[in-house]
Amino acid sequence: MLRLLMLMLMLMLMLVLIAAPAVAATPEAIEKGLTEARAACRKASDFKNAAVMGKPVMFSDASAQTAVLVTGIWRPPHMNNARGTMLCLYDRRTGKAEAQEARDWSAPRPR
Repeated sequence: MLRLLMLMLMLMLMLVLIAAPAVAATPEAIEKGLTEARAACRKASDFKNAAVMGKPVMFSDASAQTAVLVTGIWRPPHMNNARGTMLCLYDRRTGKAEAQEARDWSAPRPR
């Protein structure tokens, strides 16, 4: 009898935990995270006059990645101030960003 009661109690506890609402980030926390991603990606691009194009794309918490498209001017002198584009992945868990050239990618200009 005690075993059955314990089993029922555990089952009820599991149901309560499953039915509990998910905790979502506040709009302020999301905006703070996007601001951090933009800044980290501008730095990772190493462009002069780096600018974020379009809106960052936040992937699920399973991957914890935010994708950011960055444009700017290449620093090396031999590039003759050519413009470039980089796709940057920002890891929300570690705060680290990695940018790679994305020559043919584009985004609408900010309004």
